[in-house]
Amino acid sequence: MSTQLNHSTPIIIVGAGVFGLSSAWWLARAGYHNIKVLDRWPVPSPSSAGYDRNKIIRTEYPDDIYSILSQEAIQLWRDPLWKDVFHPTGWIYGTDGSQDQDREKTFLTAVSNTHALGDPSKIVELPNWDAAFRLYPGLAFAHDRRQAQVGIYTDGLSTPKGKKPTFRGIYNGNAGWVESTNAMLILKRECERLGVEFVAGESGAVVEFVRDPANPAQVVGVRTANGTIWRAEKVIVAVGAYSETLLDFQGQLHASGYCVSHIRMTEEQYQRYKDLPVLNIARRGYCFPPNEDRIFKICNLDITVVNRERWPEPSCDWGVRSLPRDQAYHPTDSQPRVGREKTLEFARYILPEFGDAKIESSKVCWDVETHDDNWIVGYHDSAPDSLFIATGGSGYTFKNLTNIGKYVVQALEGQLDPEWKDLWRWRPDRVGVFPDRETRNARFKFDLRDCDGWKHLAPRL
Repeated sequence: MSTQLNHSTPIIIVGAGVFGLSSAWWLARAGYHNIKVLDRWPVPSPSSAGYDRNKIIRTEYPDDIYSILSQEAIQLWRDPLWKDVFHPTGWIYGTDGSQDQDREKTFLTAVSNTHALGDPSKIVELPNWDAAFRLYPGLAFAHDRRQAQVGIYTDGLSTPKGKKPTFRGIYNGNAGWVESTNAMLILKRECERLGVEFVAGESGAVVEFVRDPANPAQVVGVRTANGTIWRAEKVIVAVGAYSETLLDFQGQLHASGYCVSHIRMTEEQYQRYKDLPVLNIARRGYCFPPNEDRIFKICNLDITVVNRERWPEPSCDWGVRSLPRDQAYHPTDSQPRVGREKTLEFARYILPEFGDAKIESSKVCWDVETHDDNWIVGYHDSAPDSLFIATGGSGYTFKNLTNIGKYVVQALEGQLDPEWKDLWRWRPDRVGVFPDRETRNARFKFDLRDCDGWKHLAPRL
């Protein structure tokens, strides 16, 4: 770490999403008072993976470290600061018994971790559908129409035909959901109260780093889209899915898109399901209880998309990468047809009466996945004293809005646990070295160019 780091050190955070906001908050709380957060968009940034109706707050993870961190995060969500946006409904977490993509294994490991590392006091075992129905009778509606999902099962069947839809799970009251965009607004207000400055628009859209001509290993600021140069001694890069528009991550990460659908319930359906907890089937999909507008969000986890193209900035000369195509720039885009089909397949399993429902709206939510599902929190090797990376949400990090910044501060100050520092460091040397760690990253992903049904022209006025 730099011996010059002190509470007056000028710090720029590039990106006002989950990592950026949390980092600014924890830095300001630690006494740092010269912090600027730059983003093309005002908070909540529509390019952030957190820009959504809601996100799950949970503690079940197949990795020990994130089990521990999620336990800490949910305690922080219970702070009065979040009382209007955090809804502690609990969740039902389960498996349909399919073996491919480590689905059942993920469920079993995650629950085991909660028992070993967390708080299992609010867990109720649900060995089958009947147990789930007793807890939440609404889940039993249209059970005769419930269908198994395509997958590889222990009985050798790989298609729903002739396969009964099995279920095993838990209810954990130590979970819930959060109004994500409102939570980001709360955190921005807290940051401003503590003296953090936010810059949006062309003056906040960073296009490249400014290096010391006499010492290129020292980043001294950033240049934005309108030519503004902001000076700083520490630059924290927290741009999520847009990471490879600024740096070549050498295979450590890529932008990934997840299909999100919204279905409007009738009043009768709303009354039936409004008291449900979050429902999640391991590596299959999840859905939320409906909001008061009778819209509920349902997502499948079988379909992930990438968007391979070349970023137009001349300084980004590292070739074709997966880059986000989000609704901030393409508001008429929706999910591809294959996403819609898989979402309805999941609906036929989890809430069967919506198996042929009309999807009112949909989108692709873009995040960045690292090669090993671990965050990148540490200095970049091209500027090991001034350019700091904080990214790698991998589709699961919004719940850490309350605590990821704590560990960014520790890393900046040289106080991060050595094991975690090594796990999260800049690590292109590890790409492909531990294939067992990269199984999720290696799963098949659809390229948007090969899909249909997602690109829509804006209607003429």
